[in-house]
Amino acid sequence: GVGAARAGNLTFMVGGVEQEFDAAKELLTCMGSNVVYCGEVGTGQAAKICNNMLLAISMIGTAEAMNLGIRLGLDPKLLAKILNMSSGRCWSSDTYNPVPGVMEGVPSANNYLGGFGTTLMAKDLGLAQISATNTKTPVPLGSQAHQIYRMMCAKGYALKDFSAVFQFLREEETL
Repeated sequence: GVGAARAGNLTFMVGGVEQEFDAAKELLTCMGSNVVYCGEVGTGQAAKICNNMLLAISMIGTAEAMNLGIRLGLDPKLLAKILNMSSGRCWSSDTYNPVPGVMEGVPSANNYLGGFGTTLMAKDLGLAQISATNTKTPVPLGSQAHQIYRMMCAKGYALKDFSAVFQFLREEETL
């Protein structure tokens, strides 16, 4: 994402001819801390869309769990602490929490500005959907995540970080 790019900690998932990858690897390590050869042309993109589909799903799950906990009277910082020491821990809860006030230096602490845009997440989920259709792979949670992020784009969240799904869900529950 944007933060990893600024810090030089990107992960590059690369497909192509292995000898060409070997020649480019040194240059890529200047921009990212993880450079992974995935196989033939297209496999790097496949890894990226699989990763981003999982990220979208886990962010929605984190947003839903945090919202429910808040509605049940839990302090969001306490709930995040409990999740992050328990089996619900994931990157979306411990590194990029979607609830304003829980973490500093993440988009939720900045009105969901910066970070990985909702439009980009919807695009990657669309690519995952096309790939799933082409390979006849069932991805029901990926499909649901795609619908949610597309609705967010239609309702004014297109330029917000994808973690704004927390805010979107809170607004949807009052309708």
